[in-house]
Amino acid sequence: MRRVSAADARKDLYRLLDEVAAGEVVMIPWAGVECRIERLPDGAEQPALPDYSDCIRVTPDAERADTWAWTWRATGDVAPL
Repeated sequence: MRRVSAADARKDLYRLLDEVAAGEVVMIPWAGVECRIERLPDGAEQPALPDYSDCIRVTPDAERADTWAWTWRATGDVAPL
């Protein structure tokens, strides 16, 4: 088991992930608790992710967000098309 500061973990994240993938366990202290990063055992099922679909609402404006456009006015400001 290896202990690494949060600052060092941030600098060397990809190297740490390579070590965890190879079987190393890494402990990182953060906000007064020890955070443990380890690889799941071979064949272990990944924990299910929470379902947040009841919390997310799509408004009619958000559905067409990719079609929003703006143009410059002669006065120097912008206006929706």
